[in-house]
Amino acid sequence: MIIIDEELCKGCHLCLFMCYKNVYAISPDVNKKGVQLPFVNFEDRCTKCGTCEIACPDQAITVDLPENWWMKDGNDVNFNPNFTKGKK
Repeated sequence: MIIIDEELCKGCHLCLFMCYKNVYAISPDVNKKGVQLPFVNFEDRCTKCGTCEIACPDQAITVDLPENWWMKDGNDVNFNPNFTKGKK
C-alpha cells in the first residue's frame, strides 16, 4: 500500500516521473494549498521498489511493507535490492 501525506506533498510530481511502472497520476483537483497532488492510480502495478519514497524531497510518500525485509540479518544489501545492489 502506498501512502501519500497530502500535508507534506508540495506537488513536485517526482514520484510520477521516477516510477517506472506508471503507478501515479496527477489529480485534476487542487488541494487547499492550490496544488495538484499525485495519487495512486494503478496500485496493482506497484512492485514496492521504494524509488518514489526515496525520490520524494518532502518525505511525503510511504511504501507500506508488511515488514522491512531488507533490514533482516544476513541480507547483503543496503536498502532495497530493487533499488541498489550495494553491499553493507
